[in-house]
Amino acid sequence: MKLRIRAAVRTDAGRVRANNEDNFYLNGRIRQNVRRDGAHARCAVRTGPFLAAVADGMGGEARGELASLLAVQSLRPCPFAQAVPTALACVAEANAHICEQIVQIGGRMGSTLAALFAEDGRAICCNIGDSRCYLLRDGVLTRLSTDHNKAGRMVELGVLTPEQASRHPSRHELTQHLGIFPEELVIEPAFSDVLELQAGDLFLLCSDGLTDMASEAEIAACLRGGGSPGALAKALVRLALARGGRDNVTALVARVEERRFLPRRRSTPQEQHAGKT
Repeated sequence: MKLRIRAAVRTDAGRVRANNEDNFYLNGRIRQNVRRDGAHARCAVRTGPFLAAVADGMGGEARGELASLLAVQSLRPCPFAQAVPTALACVAEANAHICEQIVQIGGRMGSTLAALFAEDGRAICCNIGDSRCYLLRDGVLTRLSTDHNKAGRMVELGVLTPEQASRHPSRHELTQHLGIFPEELVIEPAFSDVLELQAGDLFLLCSDGLTDMASEAEIAACLRGGGSPGALAKALVRLALARGGRDNVTALVARVEERRFLPRRRSTPQEQHAGKT
């Protein structure tokens, strides 16, 4: 069965912040004009690799916008067999560029990154920080990414439940992100298992501007509502804004579809004769 991916992304500054420090990557498209609060893009992929990502910058005074822009600019597609080493190289490159800017400009800056790569019926997720990647399959929402924050670490240790972690104050204290000097910490991105794609799979990449405003149950309900990836991304951003929009919010939705081929119509004898004249 041949598969294709349709995807769309939408980002918004929210109702509280004056600037938007989020960025995205959608098969080569990024938010180049970081002075513009909102942006959106869409794509359809029939053959070749699919690469998408969401980055949430931090730093204030335009530093966050620069950090997330450098993060997505460092991404590049590759054959699926090279997905993990390429992702590690891209993360290292992005971190180095951000650290260079910290030295040049002064003042700390950083960015999260959640990326999804798919090709030939397979997919893998990579993330650093607390931007997330989800899969909705057969109506069930599964988180593929790992939260690199203190609350997430306490969940791993069994101290907190995921529900408690979603409200814990330490959920905003990142343990890993882009913009950390090598002598401070060795960055270790998290990778999901390799997934065998199925028609109907729905992926969501998002910044915490969505997950802080809406529960996973509410996000799942929104995704189950149907519609195009563009409509779903718009609905998720609207959900975050309706709940207060206290942070920048970005939602990137990708749907796996069966690629249907129409049978070739055989030409009539009259058409064949006409083609010879």
